[in-house]
Amino acid sequence: MLLAHLSDFHLFADRPETSLVRLDVEAACRRVVADVVALSPAVDVCVITGDLTDGGSAADYRLFMDVISPIKAAVFVIPGNHDRRGTLREAFSGVLPFASDSELFYEVRLRGLRLLALDTLIEGNPVGRLSPEQLSWLEARLAVPVEELTLVLMHHPAFPSAILPLDRISLLEGRERFREIVGNYKGTLRIHAGHIHRPFQTMWNGIPCYVAGSPAFQHELTLDPAAPEPGPVAEPYAYFLHKMDGPRTVSVHARYVSL
Repeated sequence: MLLAHLSDFHLFADRPETSLVRLDVEAACRRVVADVVALSPAVDVCVITGDLTDGGSAADYRLFMDVISPIKAAVFVIPGNHDRRGTLREAFSGVLPFASDSELFYEVRLRGLRLLALDTLIEGNPVGRLSPEQLSWLEARLAVPVEELTLVLMHHPAFPSAILPLDRISLLEGRERFREIVGNYKGTLRIHAGHIHRPFQTMWNGIPCYVAGSPAFQHELTLDPAAPEPGPVAEPYAYFLHKMDGPRTVSVHARYVSL
């Protein structure tokens, strides 16, 4: 199975909500989607880890659905801090099996793969939260290991990027309980996230974790703990391709797209 991990499209129909978002983001996202579609062998699954839109309007989601429409693989999305639950739910009604009437988390089982998609959104706030309801749901799902590889999808990383100004606006509420739950899991598990606007990989709590870049803008790399929040940098967009040959054999490659 071949999986493409994208993130942080920040599409807008009228005007951007975020000052750093490039004004030609629609064209940039269409180039990324075209790159995914042109891959051979074809991608089986595509996950997009939040900030699908920059303002969350119904028009924003209509644009998002049009931009991703060339992707024939199964597409699974989660909300980011710039999304809005009501309009996202409406856009994906009948497509994603949301497990709650209040939050947008769900489980999907595919051939050799289980996706546990989480909702870390606090509307109007850049930081992330996992509610007690979601944490209980996640704990129940991970109480018994499965043979398939389990991927946890979340917008705000629970793990550090080492870019401290960005880590301060990542997952804050529910982080320690989440760490405990995933750390206790006896099967094979990986975490895919977004929000940082910079592609990186890390090992956290013994778990492989991945963050995809953003075609809207990418942050420069600043590992100095005393540095201010990094600004945007002009470099190729990067997303990750995961070639899964069983739950314990996964090859990960960075794919670069000039925008």
